[in-house]
Amino acid sequence: MKLSETIRSRRGMLGMTQEQLADALGVTAAAVSKWENSLSLPDMTLLPTLARLLETDPNTLLDFAAEPSRSEIVELLNRLHTIYQEKGLDAALDLARRKLREYPASALLQLNLAITLDGLTASRPERRNELLPEILTLYEKAAASADESVSRQAKGMLVMRYRDAGRYAEAQALLSEMPGPVMPGKEQLQAALYCSQGQWAEAGRVTESWLLMSVAALVQALTTLVEVAVAEGRREDAADLARKGRRMLDLMGYPPYLGIHLELLAALKRRHKDQALELLRQLSDAAKQPVSAPVMRPFFCHLPEKPDGSQQAAQIYRTMFAQLIRQADTDPDMAFLRGDPAFEAWLAGERAACSSD
Repeated sequence: MKLSETIRSRRGMLGMTQEQLADALGVTAAAVSKWENSLSLPDMTLLPTLARLLETDPNTLLDFAAEPSRSEIVELLNRLHTIYQEKGLDAALDLARRKLREYPASALLQLNLAITLDGLTASRPERRNELLPEILTLYEKAAASADESVSRQAKGMLVMRYRDAGRYAEAQALLSEMPGPVMPGKEQLQAALYCSQGQWAEAGRVTESWLLMSVAALVQALTTLVEVAVAEGRREDAADLARKGRRMLDLMGYPPYLGIHLELLAALKRRHKDQALELLRQLSDAAKQPVSAPVMRPFFCHLPEKPDGSQQAAQIYRTMFAQLIRQADTDPDMAFLRGDPAFEAWLAGERAACSSD
């Protein structure tokens, strides 16, 4: 809330006229009127007295906060995605940088903006190379946070980005600093505490947040195990891991894109041409489907749904698929498909469809 709005609102709540407030401060009623209409600002020396008269504190009066709230960050991220779609990457970057200047010490904001910019540049390699140092700096600042959850997530992202850049020694050093899993985890203990007090909604929210992160970790683990199985010559194990992972995601109501992508990875690693082509067709169909949040019930019914969250998820899957199409000529995992008439015909059709969108 602006200073002018706070003064007007607090004065009205206390039943005080502009003249009464002016007399108490030793200024004119016209000066108070200008403050409330954003035509001028109170002298700084008046702020402590003004805050006391309005029964508040200077921080509230000035709308000062060292950190944006989580709801403000969610709203900002939604705006960034909208601006990116409507005006492009540079406009989204401008908003992100302005918000960082507003909250230069907020590790939570740094982490969320780094993840968002990471995602927005994933399908644009030329801009990604340009912006990667800025993204890494945000992760590094967030990794130094005193908030363990923020620091841990930032360090995890840094390990992956250092690995992608071939900075293996830095990735290993950072990974060695990170604590291993503790069982039971904080989230499980918190949920048990809520349950013992009959706070069922809070227990559901904490547990669902933990489950959401756990499923993401499980998918990553399955992806790695598929690669390991193929590298070790256990081709059928790789296929079985991917099938069961896809079935698990389907049972939990996740959008089909994720499970298909996992099974496609196994087919590509195994160089199974017919299965890979069928899964590519399935992936194309899934990328074009709208994402419906209610299908993930009853597993995730306590978590707040983001405004336009389903639309953003659908856009992310379309972006991921478009990136796969663009990289089909250079992806080493797809090399065995190149030159196959069925694959080339499918690829040409998808590229024509993408260019017409």
